[in-house]
Amino acid sequence: MSVKYLVSGGEGALGKIIVSLLLERGEKVRVLASELSDTSIYRGNPNIEIKYGISTDKDSMKEFFDLEDPRSAILFHTDEYISLTDKTNLTMRRVNVIGAENVADMCLKRKIGKLVYLSSAYAINPEAVPDGLKMNFNRNQVDGEYAKSKADAAAYIMERVTLNRLNAVMVLPTFIIGPGYSEDYEINKIIASYLKNGTRPPKEGGHAFVDVRDVANAMLALADKTVEPGSGYIISGEHKTSSQFFADINETQGIDAPVKTASKFVMSESMKKFVDFYFKITHKENPREVYTLFRDNPETKFSSNSEGVIPESTIDFKSSLSDTISGVSGISQVAKTGGAEPKMSAVAMSARLKNDPAAKDAAPSRPATAAAAKAAPKVPEAKAPEDKAPAAPAPAKSIIPGKEAAPAPKAEEKKEASPAPAKSIIPDIPKKPSEPPKEKEPDGGEEG
Repeated sequence: MSVKYLVSGGEGALGKIIVSLLLERGEKVRVLASELSDTSIYRGNPNIEIKYGISTDKDSMKEFFDLEDPRSAILFHTDEYISLTDKTNLTMRRVNVIGAENVADMCLKRKIGKLVYLSSAYAINPEAVPDGLKMNFNRNQVDGEYAKSKADAAAYIMERVTLNRLNAVMVLPTFIIGPGYSEDYEINKIIASYLKNGTRPPKEGGHAFVDVRDVANAMLALADKTVEPGSGYIISGEHKTSSQFFADINETQGIDAPVKTASKFVMSESMKKFVDFYFKITHKENPREVYTLFRDNPETKFSSNSEGVIPESTIDFKSSLSDTISGVSGISQVAKTGGAEPKMSAVAMSARLKNDPAAKDAAPSRPATAAAAKAAPKVPEAKAPEDKAPAAPAPAKSIIPGKEAAPAPKAEEKKEASPAPAKSIIPDIPKKPSEPPKEKEPDGGEEG
């Protein structure tokens, strides 16, 4: 099939959302996936083509880049590895740096029309953010191994833009949250640990959080628009201090308890070696590693520079947090944004990727959060039916004169209801905001 859109990292939360949005537009998509990954969600869909390979091995990507019309093709590079510990992580460096360099090189070699690259706002020095769209990336000016790896990759791509005229643009989000990520994703580990232990880190800091679905819509917008190669667009979500972050977890989960503070002794830098050694030999959860996000860059703030180019973030923090927690705990909840209709259900998302028309319009019915559940009107419980034998249905009238009607089927011979469709692990996708309908004389869309 003739393919225009390519997605690397299609097994991840962001990649799946981008693929789903492209399918909604009627596009054909090619996905790069590892042979060890689970691609069952994509199989059988005639509009999805799977090519097996990994970004860290150029040779394995040859089929992925083999296109009829590469100059009109657009590649979304969403593949990344996130680890917030201060230890050197070779896997993260291979995926984030070598993988991105290989993809950029292959785009040049195969003459791909445009590369839309997922970078990170943390790859920029927060004290030297440029006014324009051209960013400067220097690993020595950022903190943390993840930020350094993204800075190295972005610097290489900018070099290819300048020297080799690579047509590449970047999306630089702050910390991404939302549904669809695995339990070992950093934010999910933080949430799970807090729900288990009920404590937050003692150092008061904060971060800006952006929903994964808003990032997906931003990348699609950059694919559609003609923008200057090498431009970088910062997406900065809602800023939350650590106490606000955990208080919001309590609210979304209906937890009526104060946010407790973890031991300053355990979290202090002076006791780092002793604490790390203790948790290593006891095989217990180390709070120092769990809460790294709120220890590193605690006051970093970025201003968005994408007004008029990228759609504004439409998913508020609490809705995004609620969806994140639902994905981790396995609870089937669908959040609503203020004044918006329910987002597309997980069943509908799964149906689109699997090319299954059934359940396409399935809609969620549960309130978004515990607070919303409390506010919902109570429905009186239905009274239990009396213990009476069910009355036999009246015999059907015969349409043949003089013939007796066939006996009605017995009550106990009713067919069993077909089982409900399996719940999907795929995140809900909000639709782009639609214009309100015109009123006859003298409403808001879903999230994007």
